[in-house]
Amino acid sequence: MTALTVALVTPLTGPDAAQGLASLRGLTLWARDEHVPLPWTEISVTAYDAYPDPAAAMRTAAAARPAAILGPFGRRAALAAVAATDRVVFNVGAPITRFMRQTYPKVINVAAPSSTWPRQVLALVRSADRTARKAAVLLAAGDFAIETTASIKAAGRSLGFDVTTSTFGPGQAALAASRLPAADVLIVHADPDDELTAAGALLRRSWRAAAFSTAVSTQVAASFGDASDGLLAPGSWLPDSKAETATGPTAWQFTGEFHALHGTPPTATAAWTYVSGLILGACIRRSGSIDDQAVLTAARGMDTTTLLGRFRLDETTGLQVGHQIPIVQWQSGASWTVWPREGARARFAHPRWQARTANPGFTPRTFH
Repeated sequence: MTALTVALVTPLTGPDAAQGLASLRGLTLWARDEHVPLPWTEISVTAYDAYPDPAAAMRTAAAARPAAILGPFGRRAALAAVAATDRVVFNVGAPITRFMRQTYPKVINVAAPSSTWPRQVLALVRSADRTARKAAVLLAAGDFAIETTASIKAAGRSLGFDVTTSTFGPGQAALAASRLPAADVLIVHADPDDELTAAGALLRRSWRAAAFSTAVSTQVAASFGDASDGLLAPGSWLPDSKAETATGPTAWQFTGEFHALHGTPPTATAAWTYVSGLILGACIRRSGSIDDQAVLTAARGMDTTTLLGRFRLDETTGLQVGHQIPIVQWQSGASWTVWPREGARARFAHPRWQARTANPGFTPRTFH
């Protein structure tokens, strides 16, 4: 028997250990079910603890000369780990724009940058409202704000929105919210406490659409009270989707197999790591090789669909552009995926105050 060796650099201890364990579980399921061409007859997975030193963990993993390297979870950990090796690395847990091909030519980005979710909100609103012209964006200061500002400004230009962005530091959410100009669309990205503080001032105003990054959580949305109706938020994935895929199982099949193997439902992190394995396997089959350059070339030319949607890398930047971050909307106390259109489970209620009476008797979309 000849084993295809795969290294997963991920936090197994420390504050992100739960995410690291989810990654390992996802990759373990993939290794069990993947069919790679001969001479390999099985897949062997070794996990390396990225906490507290992701660079050291990456160097240890690379020294073992695995066929492929995946990981790790977390922006800072991923940046440190990737900088510590000249191997190709599948980026499974840090969807950021820093991993552009010009700077990190050997990174394969599996997920769309998380900073692109406001772009999806603008696309959703434009699909239903040709008259909306202004968007106001409130962001907690930091790296994410820098990435998001660039992304949403570009989206605004292409979709016909005049975008105003405002950033705030610790303890300044209320003041920043009070100074935000009037607009058709409101987008807020901060930690839950700051978003709740901002919501207290902002949701009294008549935005046609309003999106908060943490409102995807049932607990957070509940803290907004009646104001949660109509709110938009970035989603993750649909575990029960039976939408057909070109590579790997449906989300519904994956969820069942994951639960059967591990006794617990999969998280989004587990799903993304599993999909990274699917892309690796597809690259090996396409290229007939485990050579880093062959795998990298295959990934750059790939256009496929998995349980998490489309996979396609931008030819210039190497960022993931096939995948679109889903957007959910709260309607009468329940959250529904409303974007992208092909994955929508409910009609988008627009303007947002129509959400309380939206979709009466609506039957969620059936996937075949």
